[in-house]
Order: sequence, then structure tokens, then C-alpha cells
Amino acid sequence: MTKYKHFNPEKYKIESKIATVRRGHHCKFNINYHIIWIPKYRKQILTGKVKEVLKQIIEGQCYNMKINPLALEIMPDHLHLFVGVRPTSTPFKIVNQLKGNTSIQLRRCFPFLRYLGFKNHYGSGFKALWATGYYCGSAGHVSQEQVKRYISEQEGKPVFEYDVYNCPKELKGQMKIGDFTRG
Repeated sequence: MTKYKHFNPEKYKIESKIATVRRGHHCKFNINYHIIWIPKYRKQILTGKVKEVLKQIIEGQCYNMKINPLALEIMPDHLHLFVGVRPTSTPFKIVNQLKGNTSIQLRRCFPFLRYLGFKNHYGSGFKALWATGYYCGSAGHVSQEQVKRYISEQEGKPVFEYDVYNCPKELKGQMKIGDFTRG
């Protein structure tokens, strides 16, 4: 029986670690971030060998930055990363390092990513693999299992599944944040 009845990583088949309170020279901390980012134009390019290499790059970068990767789920058009960090690590620096480094290394390994998988390409390609923005949410000790469970349940779901606030009654339940299928 697992320690956390509501979170069973074996059931969802994800690799995850439970964050614990860690120590610094003069402090104790448990700082966790749930980070999401997407490829440019939401292209579905994070599959197969690209997905495997991306996972290795992220794990290596986390080791170099001395941050603890607690869960990682790579979907074809976005990725979720849940990390435990030191008080000196800021989300901006973490995301900047990970997105920059993974973009460079992935495009060295897979030249077709330079053109984001577009068949017809002109010029020298795109300057960036990833879209400009990202999502970062903080999660303390109480909610980290819920964040991991959320990440593990993302297979086959859109990134956002929240109803749009003040949506007209006739469209209630049809329009979702992140739904780009409507004109």
C-alpha cells in the first residue's frame, strides 16, 4: 500500500518523486514549481525519439542547475515539469535555462526541428523552438501530490479544460480556455 492513497504513480505509469523538506546552510525549504511550456505554434513535434532525447536533456539540465525533477510528462504539443528548487532559484531562470538549452540541443540532434516540422520551409528556419511564454505555478508540501496527479492524467487532454468565465449560456460547456478550434 502506498503512503498517499490519492496518488499512485504506478497506476498512472509516471516516474515521480515525492518532494521533501530540504536543507541549506541556514534554512530549510520545500519550494516546488509546476512549469508548462509549448513549442512554437503549438506544433505536435514532441513525439518518438524527440521526446526521449528531450527527457534526457531536461534531466541533465536539472542536475546541472541543482534542481530536483519530481515529475515530467511530455505531450506532443506541450510539456509539464514539476521541480523542487532551492530558495535561490527563480522560475524565470529555470525556464530560461531549460528552454534555451533544450532548443539548441534538440535542433542539433534533429535538423527538421529548425523548421518546426513544416514541410515547405524558406530561409534559415525559426530562431526559437519554443513559444515565448510559459506557465509556472507554485506548489507547497500539501498540494504537490495533486499537481503530480494532474500531470499524470494529461494524456489525451487539452492543456486547459476550464470553462470560460461569463460565457454565453448557449455556449456553456462548449468553449474552453485554450480552445482554438473556433474562428
